[in-house]
Amino acid sequence: MTSKPEKALLHIIPASALSNTYHGTYKDVISRVRRFETADFPYTQVLLKRDDPASIKVDLPDHIPSHILIEYTYFPRILRFLRAHYPKACIVSRAINTEPLQHISNLGWWPKKGPIWMLYGILRLIVQDIHCKFYSDVILSINDWENRSYWNKLPGKTAVEWLPYYCPDHLISDVPLPLETRNIIACLPTSQRNRKSVDLVKRFCRFAEIMRKEGSTYRFIVTGNLTHWPPPTSNAVEYVGFVSNLPDFMEQCRAIALLSPLGYGFKTTIADALAAGSHVIVNPKLLKRCPSTLIPYLIACNDNSPILNQTISKRLEAKLQGRSLHLALKKENNRVMREWIS
Repeated sequence: MTSKPEKALLHIIPASALSNTYHGTYKDVISRVRRFETADFPYTQVLLKRDDPASIKVDLPDHIPSHILIEYTYFPRILRFLRAHYPKACIVSRAINTEPLQHISNLGWWPKKGPIWMLYGILRLIVQDIHCKFYSDVILSINDWENRSYWNKLPGKTAVEWLPYYCPDHLISDVPLPLETRNIIACLPTSQRNRKSVDLVKRFCRFAEIMRKEGSTYRFIVTGNLTHWPPPTSNAVEYVGFVSNLPDFMEQCRAIALLSPLGYGFKTTIADALAAGSHVIVNPKLLKRCPSTLIPYLIACNDNSPILNQTISKRLEAKLQGRSLHLALKKENNRVMREWIS
């Protein structure tokens, strides 16, 4: 190996994270990738398909990296290998979820394989995160609530900081549509049928039916290719299928609704919607788990409430400063990245 440069970055990314341009992991990673590709120091990107140290050796750079950024806590064996191989490097791990709680949220306590299998998965993920915290110099979480509730409670003295997600620039219009011209409240589930998406759509249908019954004139739209579910039927909801230009669609929405309490980490759709100038309606339990900076911008809604239209519609009339929040999140993200990687 040649002598160590003043600064050089090795960037470890799950190959799956870059497969879907509207997926949360892609949106979270891509801004950092674009930033480092234009940086004035050596940058090496490695895409991983599995947690196998042997698979990464051929892709390591000739120079010694001063910093290593590992996207997500999925690769404890590779993390341990890199710590041994580059003992002086600053290793930064990005955490996108409280993985044990996300595991329960995805599958429930009674999956087909049984509760013992579920308990084993939870313990394995906790051990994996402890391992990650032990070998990293810093954990950069996607949600400050998860720092307080999870990462700071794991053993180890590794630094833990919140690295805010912000909507990538290519998904934001320069001139968003005025709020008063928007008449859509939308639900944006993934096309994949899973516990969270099913719950999200069911609650949205119930919400739309109550709003319509009380006289709401908004259009209630669900996006995504859901033909293989099938989704619940509702006279109050329009299913429009796959939307090819999601940013353009979001800028036509008065609000985006995330009414399910399921899921941890951070719903990137929230930041995207606010940046697009839309309101965001969320389940009260989800609201409590959101980054504290964003909470004042969100509308809490219990979809079981018998009186919705009067309270929700009044909140939807208020103009948001979502673009200002976007800039604040981006500024804080840049500050944290400068602090740990520069």
